Amino acid sequence: MKKHQKALLKTIIGGILSLLFCFVGMTGVYADGRFTVSPMNQKIILTPGETYRGTFKVSNPGSNKNNFTYKAEAVPFYVSEDYEPIYENNGDYTQMAEWIKIENPEGMIMPNNVIELKFSIDVPMGAPAGGQYAAITIASDKNDVIVENALNIDAKYSIAHIIYAEVAGTTKRGGEIVDADVSSFLLSGNITGRSTVKNTGNVHDTAKYTLQIFPLFSGEEVYTNEEDPIEKTILPDRSLYNELAWEDTPAVGVFNVVYTVEFAGMTAQVSKMVIKCPIWLLFIIIFVIFALIFYFVARAKVRKKAATKAEKTA
Repeated sequence: MKKHQKALLKTIIGGILSLLFCFVGMTGVYADGRFTVSPMNQKIILTPGETYRGTFKVSNPGSNKNNFTYKAEAVPFYVSEDYEPIYENNGDYTQMAEWIKIENPEGMIMPNNVIELKFSIDVPMGAPAGGQYAAITIASDKNDVIVENALNIDAKYSIAHIIYAEVAGTTKRGGEIVDADVSSFLLSGNITGRSTVKNTGNVHDTAKYTLQIFPLFSGEEVYTNEEDPIEKTILPDRSLYNELAWEDTPAVGVFNVVYTVEFAGMTAQVSKMVIKCPIWLLFIIIFVIFALIFYFVARAKVRKKAATKAEKTA
């Protein structure tokens, strides 16, 4: 190999190494703790003219070294068009807040203790069939001290226990999977399934999301949530956009991805080959391609020049 060709190859290799050593990152973890309710929500069936009795737990985990004084209240619950929670009257679907009675709506919980909060729902005879939604909010007294980021601060904190109820009678179930997709090429971020579902019925329904990821030339999954699918409750007359990501997506790779959405008796499945190529690697690939083109063009010129010189000598 001639000297100028060796020099050109050294330049290519040097450029690749320089780009590789330019990319360094770091991550961090943050955690916090406050009082909790368990479970966060419950789904129940109501019958007109009857009384439903239920419970849930409220705990003071002990990060607050003082007693936790609380006040519980039943309020309407629904979601906006953007699926943000709203605690206000929304017509026919939020009447249940007026039917709820809370036993011991005010009280105190010592650190590292749990209480069981009891409530009843008196369903009127004329209650409309279909979905009914309410929340029981648990608010701390404003003078309680909550430990946050190792600092004691005076704060008022509230949390909600959501009740999804279906009133027995003539109900309408229906919906559609508006779209479902997975990006085929990623410069950054995680492999993600994206979808929107719409509930066209008069009662809530559950959407189920699963993601399966395989290396390009292997049938062995590197990620799946089939045994623990993501489930979302979709309220009547509402649409929900949702994302399901593989949080440990490597920086570089080629994968076969299967994203599945199930809702209202329908299934949408997207199967795609996904390429993950960060911007720095893309630059390297482009650099190598142009360098090789330059190399072979230069080599062809040298050969042509040598051939021309040989012809003249002959």
